[in-house]
Amino acid sequence: MKQPRNETETHFMLKEIAKYILWGWGYNKLGTEVGGMYSFDLQQPAKDFKNIIDVVGVKKISKHIPKVGYEYYYDVKGIEAKASLSDFKNGFCSAPAYTYIIAPKGIIPQELIPDKVGFIEVDIEAFEIKKGSNKIENMKGVDITIRAKKRIDRRFEDEKSYRKWCAETLERTAYRCSQELLFWRNVIKFKGA
Repeated sequence: MKQPRNETETHFMLKEIAKYILWGWGYNKLGTEVGGMYSFDLQQPAKDFKNIIDVVGVKKISKHIPKVGYEYYYDVKGIEAKASLSDFKNGFCSAPAYTYIIAPKGIIPQELIPDKVGFIEVDIEAFEIKKGSNKIENMKGVDITIRAKKRIDRRFEDEKSYRKWCAETLERTAYRCSQELLFWRNVIKFKGA
């Protein structure tokens, strides 16, 4: 895949690594540059309003309820790529209950990571992924420095409204991916074009 012109090579690589991390965690419906990810809780005053997250993953979860059967719902996990400390200080999206920051090793002090937000550090020069595996333990140069903890942003009334938003995120992500595959990066030449 060709690197977009509007981002640095480091930022691009962090996003690519983030996709494999989410896939390894079982979030097998992936999207990049997904909108609707703003947060009320972690919105920083006097900063640009952040609405688009770098990488999002959606996963279907089944929960067994005795004497009732199975309940199904969707879960969303997001990762924001930050190539520099100034990029991090410009803010990030954090609507998903589990949100991570991914950055090159040593550029963001851990104490700046907000409570319950996860932090993944990557040594891009040493990064390797074992062929046929997408598990983090098989990724050389990737460290989960802080594990994200569940938090429901106050923009959602309750867990039920958050779950509805997760299903809507799946729809938005799938629609965008379909548009991208068919129209933005297609190789088919249309007759008369």
